[in-house]
Amino acid sequence: MNATGLVVVGSGVAGLYAALTAAVRGLDVVLLTKDALADSNSWYAQGGLSAVGPAGAAAGDSIASHIADTLTAGAQLNDADAVAIMCTSAWGHVQRLIGAGAEFDTDASGTFALGLEAAHAHPRILHAGGDATGKGLASALILACRAQQAAGRLEIREHAFVTELLTEENPYAEAGSDRPATMVTGVRVLGGEGQSDELHAEAVLLATGGAGQLFAATTNPHGATADGAALAYRAGAVLADAEFIQFHPTLVSPGGFMVSEAVRGEGAVLLNERGERFMQAVHPDAELAPRDVVARAIHAVRAQGGTVHLDARAVEARHGAGFLARRFPSITRELKKLGYDLAAEPVPVTPAAHYWMGGILTNDTGASTLPGLFAAGETACTGVHGANRLASNSLLEGLVFAWRTVVNLPSDLAAATALAAAVANSAGMKVMATRPAGAGNFEGSGSDPAETATADMDLAQLQELAQLHLGVERTAEGLRSALDRLACWRVTGNDRASRERANLLTVATVVATAALERENSIGAHYRSDATAAPQPANGHLPRFGRALAATAATQNLRTKTLV
Repeated sequence: MNATGLVVVGSGVAGLYAALTAAVRGLDVVLLTKDALADSNSWYAQGGLSAVGPAGAAAGDSIASHIADTLTAGAQLNDADAVAIMCTSAWGHVQRLIGAGAEFDTDASGTFALGLEAAHAHPRILHAGGDATGKGLASALILACRAQQAAGRLEIREHAFVTELLTEENPYAEAGSDRPATMVTGVRVLGGEGQSDELHAEAVLLATGGAGQLFAATTNPHGATADGAALAYRAGAVLADAEFIQFHPTLVSPGGFMVSEAVRGEGAVLLNERGERFMQAVHPDAELAPRDVVARAIHAVRAQGGTVHLDARAVEARHGAGFLARRFPSITRELKKLGYDLAAEPVPVTPAAHYWMGGILTNDTGASTLPGLFAAGETACTGVHGANRLASNSLLEGLVFAWRTVVNLPSDLAAATALAAAVANSAGMKVMATRPAGAGNFEGSGSDPAETATADMDLAQLQELAQLHLGVERTAEGLRSALDRLACWRVTGNDRASRERANLLTVATVVATAALERENSIGAHYRSDATAAPQPANGHLPRFGRALAATAATQNLRTKTLV
C-alpha cells in the first residue's frame, strides 16, 4: 500500500495542468493515466482555445462578450458565476501555457491568429499547428510534466487504470446532518500486466475525460469510456446535467474523422443532396449556429433519406489555392487518407457524439459532493457549459478549473467535509436517487447487478442502443425502451475492457434516466415528444443531479431547488 498527497487521474490538458501546477507548488503528487500520456481526448482537439486577450479587445471583443456567448450557447442553463470565472481568467492561463512551452499560431506581424467558430460574436480562438491545438498544448504540458518528473517533483504512472475509488467512513459526519457519510481516501489501480494495487491519498482529482464511446458514431478516441464519472457515481458522488450530450455536426461519413467547426468558421457551408444550403432557413447564424441546432438540422435531413455535405470550395477560391491545406494541415492530411479533398469537393458528414456537458458535480474549485474527491475537465460538471458547450471552451474549462482545484485544495479533512457538504447543498438543483443496472460483478463495484440483469452486454450492443435512443433526438417511448434493455444487461469480468464496458453501462443508465425525467427540450437535450422549453423556477431554469439510492439515503441528500 502506498500513500501520497494528491493523485491526479487522467492525462488530458486538465490532468496534465493539474499535475504540473501541483508539482511546481511543491505538493506530493502522482499522475496516473490508463494508457500513455498522449492518449487523451485533448490530444485530438482541432479547433482551439477561446480567450479574449489584448489584441481581441483592441479589435472590439471583450470578456463580457465571451461570457454572453457562453451563456447563449448554453441556453442560459449555465452557472453564471463559473462562466465569469472561466472567461475572466482565460488570458492568464494562455500566458501560463506559453510559459510552460506552448506555442500558438501567429500572423505575419507576429500577432496571435484568432479564429471564429460557431456562436462566437468575435474571432477569439487561438490555435496551434493550424488545426492541432490539442496536440500542441498537450505536448507542451507533457514535456513540462516530464521535466518535473526528472527533477523528482512528480511521479508519473502510465498504463495504470483506476478501477475503484477507495472510501472510508467520514469521521466528521454526524447523524441527521447533511455531511457525507463517506470520504475518498485513494484509488485501486489495475496495471498494464494485470496486477492490482492501492494508492492512498489525501485527495483524488479525476480528469478522465468524457463518454464518447457510448455511441457508435463519435469523435472521441477509444479511451473515452466514462471512467471517472462511473467511479465517482459508484462511490456515492452526485452526477449532474447528465442528459446533455453534444453532437458535433460534421463527422465524415463514411470515414469516421471529424472536421473542425473552424472550417465552417472560415466560411464552409452545408449542402443537402440537391446541392442546396439549408441552414439559412433554420437559424439566423446559418452554419455558425450553436452546435445543437446544426446537428439537429443535419439529423433531420438524413432522417428524411437525404444526405449532407460540407462544402469549402468557396473558401479555397476566396483565399487562393492551398489555403485550406495551410490553415487545416491535419484535416487535409486525414481527409486525403479517406479519399476526400476539402478544397475540390464537398465532403459527406453526419452528427456524432462529441462532448458531455454532464459529469461529476463540482463547485468552482473542483470539489465534489464527497470529501477528498475532486474533478476537472470533461468528467466534471462545473455548470460552465449549461445545456450546450460553446465551441473551443472545453480546453479552456479544463485548464481553468484544474488550476483552481490545485491551488484551492482544503487544508484538512474537516475543511474538505465542509466543502463537500456545501457543494451538495448549494448546487442549485434537484438531486434524485437511482441505482444503475448490471454494473459488473467485480470487487468494489459499489452497485450490485439488478435481479433482472441476465444478459451479458457487448460494446456494440450498447452503442447501437445509445445511437438509437440517446442521440440527437429522443422520445419518452425510446428512453423507456432503452432503460428496460439496460436493466437486462450485465458486465462480468475483471479485465480492463470489461471494466470500461461496465463504466459505460453505468453512465448510460444515468443519462437515459435523466433524459426521461427532463420532460422538455433545451440545448443539446431534444425531446421530439416534448419540444417546449423548460420554465424557470424562482427565476432560474431547473437543473438535476443524480446519486446512488443507497448513498443518497446514507448522506441524507435533500431535494434542492434554486432560490
